[in-house]
Amino acid sequence: MPILKDAFKELTEVFKNLLNEYAIPSSWSIPDTNDRDINSLTGEQYTTKEVSPNQEQKLISNFLTKPCRCGKNCQNQFSPEELFAARADFRSLSWDSKNCTTLSQLRSCQKISTNSKSARSTKDRQRQKFDYRINADRPVCRDVFLFYNCETLKRLKHLQKHLIEVGLSSPTHGNVGRKPKHACTNEDKQSIKNFIVNFAAAHGLPDPGRDLRKGKGKLRILLPAVLNYRSIHRVYQKSLFGKTDKILEYRSFVRIWQEISPYICFSKPRSDLCMTCENYKKVLNQIASDLNEEREDEKIRVHQQAIEHLENAKKERDYYYHCIKIAEKHYHAIRNKQRKIINKPNSRQISMHYSWDFAQQIPYPYENQQVGPIYFKTPRKAHLFGVCNEGVPQQVNYLIDEADFLEKNSNVVISLLDHFFENHAIGETHAFLTADNSVAQNKNNAVMQYLLYRTLVGLHDKITLSFMIVGHTKFAPDGYFGLIKYLYRRSNVYTYDQLVDIIEKSSEKGHNLCQRYRDVNGSVNFEYRDWSTWLSKYFKKLPNITKYHHFAIDSQEPGMIVVKESIDSLEEKFNLLKAKFPFNSKKLPLRLPRKLTPPKLSAERAWYLYDKIREHIPETRDKDATCPKPEVAKPTKSKK
Repeated sequence: MPILKDAFKELTEVFKNLLNEYAIPSSWSIPDTNDRDINSLTGEQYTTKEVSPNQEQKLISNFLTKPCRCGKNCQNQFSPEELFAARADFRSLSWDSKNCTTLSQLRSCQKISTNSKSARSTKDRQRQKFDYRINADRPVCRDVFLFYNCETLKRLKHLQKHLIEVGLSSPTHGNVGRKPKHACTNEDKQSIKNFIVNFAAAHGLPDPGRDLRKGKGKLRILLPAVLNYRSIHRVYQKSLFGKTDKILEYRSFVRIWQEISPYICFSKPRSDLCMTCENYKKVLNQIASDLNEEREDEKIRVHQQAIEHLENAKKERDYYYHCIKIAEKHYHAIRNKQRKIINKPNSRQISMHYSWDFAQQIPYPYENQQVGPIYFKTPRKAHLFGVCNEGVPQQVNYLIDEADFLEKNSNVVISLLDHFFENHAIGETHAFLTADNSVAQNKNNAVMQYLLYRTLVGLHDKITLSFMIVGHTKFAPDGYFGLIKYLYRRSNVYTYDQLVDIIEKSSEKGHNLCQRYRDVNGSVNFEYRDWSTWLSKYFKKLPNITKYHHFAIDSQEPGMIVVKESIDSLEEKFNLLKAKFPFNSKKLPLRLPRKLTPPKLSAERAWYLYDKIREHIPETRDKDATCPKPEVAKPTKSKK
């Protein structure tokens, strides 16, 4: 055993000596390169390329062994170590630093005399001459100067010309400050935006999470998960086939999409649409990636908060399902009885559940197969507002053309709800209501005051309005809208009447009804009223309305509203009556709020539909229905 140990020590010492003798820096890589490969790299095309240290050493050795073309053997003034270090230092410089360094060296080598002298004659110099040198006492030829500075002959001539004509300032590329011919113009970007927005209007659905933060101030539109950027770009290319418009390539298409329409994106399978849930996930993933045991307490705390958030969302969801079951039970008890077309409000001792929401605008004309330049234009649009009676179940969809639509605000929501309760409700005494958390449309003082008004004049005995937690607001209207979109994407729609048929046929058992704003004869079926101004005369505002999720109103306590932050939190009561309410069930108001008239289509919009959209409708009858010739004069464009 001692002999083996001594032999092992001797072998170890031998290997150490060999490594020290032939040592190569650890950063060097030794590729399997033969002499032919090295010789092929000795030209000027090599000098600026990145190579391995082993190749660099062989290249320097080959350069020093060959005689210089000037015949003075300038290369003998340098050692291999000096050349290796000088070339490595030059490669480490930035592009501007390389230019400045070479220009400074050329300035010191430049001859400024205007005459060229020789032993025989003196004449005017035709071109500038340079006496190349590395140091003051080491003049060299041009080849050695290029090799030492790791430069090419083409760049050297370019820098010499720049030094003579401009000076020592760093040269700039000729295209700096100039827009390339193939650059995207504002017209190209606007064309892409029109295509994406119209494609999303036909195939996308609003984000059920209603989170404006992810849409950068706009409601996110989610395209189906089966689509991607590549497939939509192919549709875009087909839509421009045979046209003279410039077709952008895939990367430019995606870049412009993400720049101008980031709120239009693709839905992810099994994705959580709640921003709070996503934030908890990010924090937990960050803690897990740190591998820090000291953060274990923080991980437990965040995990507990996430569980509590999900439990609260589940409680609100369970309450929503509980209200639906009550409505189904009460409806099954009366469904065998004859049901009138119009039921008198507050006439049946039952409870019903209603939920409502706005859908995305529906553009028309639309074709299911042909994808053409209409994606780059703005077709006519119709607004869709659905009120779902989960107890039946059935949804009434208010289809309103853009010429007859006011705007998405509390007055429109209340006007549509008032018409629904008057014409499509069951006549219940207790109404359970559910809506999303949109402050401008649903969760505002005008809606609360309207519900108080209904109980005070005897249209309902009790009303309970609930809002589910933001990010967990998927409910029945979204499903009915999905049925409409499913049939819409597979149909050809050119007119408002055809769009009505799509809604009616979207459900085989008649679960989707369509309520037109105008009937076939053109008469108006319901009216918009200024409810918010009228109600503010009799009711006060509810303080901190956005933090509450449950609101209960009872006719036994006139003017009182009971609010709760969550389903299992403590109740708070507020009296919102300003003074004694002058109306009751026996004395109904004779004058309702003043009517609001839709502004109709502007002259510019009407002529746009006639000039740009009419050509995409095949039948003349459909053309006249959707894009008739305006009766007003065509507006002229003002010169800026």
